[in-house]
Amino acid sequence: MRRNRAKIRRKWPLAALAALTLLLAFDGSGVLRIGLGCAVLHESGHALTYRLLWGQWPELEVSPFGICLRLRGLPMTNTQELILAAAGPLANLAACAAVLLFMRCTAYTYGGYWFACCNLLVGGSNLLPLPGLDGWHIAACLLHFLQK
Repeated sequence: MRRNRAKIRRKWPLAALAALTLLLAFDGSGVLRIGLGCAVLHESGHALTYRLLWGQWPELEVSPFGICLRLRGLPMTNTQELILAAAGPLANLAACAAVLLFMRCTAYTYGGYWFACCNLLVGGSNLLPLPGLDGWHIAACLLHFLQK
């Protein structure tokens, strides 16, 4: 059975909404909005790759701690896991490069630098080989390939 729309599971929706409302209300610089945009871009990279690999939208979980794909019980090869794990950081790093290239051709802006730096930070930090991050999955897949 194919899903046409992504299923979104909400954990503590009132807490998430309250925290987001307070943070956005006191964010005078706009950095939080840019950060949220980078996080959504990161998860969109994973979701679009999931859609390309399996032909359906993934189940998403939204909580006060972030957005993540629910993959428990999903059978996947090491190649599929590697591609899926790399998609989020790749989306952030591609956005960073695109904004810097665009600013080089037009004009440099404060907001453009914030967006590029935030994407670099989100993409780069998710490449760290720590449990729960994309880098952990990438390292495990690469280690599996090296052992063959």
